[in-house]
Amino acid sequence: MPSILNHSVELRHLLYFQAVAEHGSFTRAASVIGLRQPTLSQQIQQMEKALGVPLFDRARSRCRLTSAGEMLLPYVRRVLAEMENLRSSLDDLSELRRGSLTLAVLPSLNHRLLPQTLARFHQEYSGIHIKILEMSVDDMERAVVAGTVELGIGVIPPAEPSLRTQTLFTEELMAVVPALDPLAEQTSVTIDDIRGRPLLAPPPGFGTRTMLLKAFSKARRVPQFALELSSVDVLLRMVESGGGVGIVPASTLWDRPQGDYAALRIVRPTLSRGIGFLTLHGAHTRPAAAAFITIAKLVAKSLPPD
Repeated sequence: MPSILNHSVELRHLLYFQAVAEHGSFTRAASVIGLRQPTLSQQIQQMEKALGVPLFDRARSRCRLTSAGEMLLPYVRRVLAEMENLRSSLDDLSELRRGSLTLAVLPSLNHRLLPQTLARFHQEYSGIHIKILEMSVDDMERAVVAGTVELGIGVIPPAEPSLRTQTLFTEELMAVVPALDPLAEQTSVTIDDIRGRPLLAPPPGFGTRTMLLKAFSKARRVPQFALELSSVDVLLRMVESGGGVGIVPASTLWDRPQGDYAALRIVRPTLSRGIGFLTLHGAHTRPAAAAFITIAKLVAKSLPPD
């Protein structure tokens, strides 16, 4: 059998083979990759001749992979994925003029930190495409470990031991009550002060919820959750309408226009947490991610302290 290592099989053949295999049709594959159908058929025939085996069973309406084609497809996908990784790495080396970055963030960071960081980043590196995914603490850690996101901005220390961290800032959890609530006259509340109140908090898996549960458990109290929601804007509107006591990270209130509510520190115990970057131990931090981290740290220094 001829060798796939000879010069008869080229990268374009692998791309064409994958396209036909995934679309199940020479006509559809040709349309997607921008070739004439006869040209695509000729290219696949060249590849089959070079390998010495047929790769497709051709029918009038649809073509199917042969046994050899089925065996070859995962190898082709792996080669093309590695070539894409190489392209991304080379993009990063070209002074960040091109490239991409997939980022996972806590929803609470979308109020001040993330918008300002993105604005500065795009001013300096307009060619870098950033994909942002809002995730809970648990989902973020799993995504960074799995490699589906390159960088996370979440709670530290993480529960996942294979993650390394860089601290960005620390903050406390705050209790938010309607402006006319008797508690609004105070500057702080305890777990006992809010234990009988309906609480508005994020769903399970979010760091705020986990911290609150631990605090209630330590005080041997049971929280009464009235509503679970991840949107801070909606939560604050619910508080203003008398829906309950909202529990939010302090950073979500930074520079926010004052509404008909009062934000109180939670004490005895004080509920504080670190916010920082999560990356996988042993994984190389690409230049785009490193540049984003640098800018985010500068922005964090300009924001109100915890």
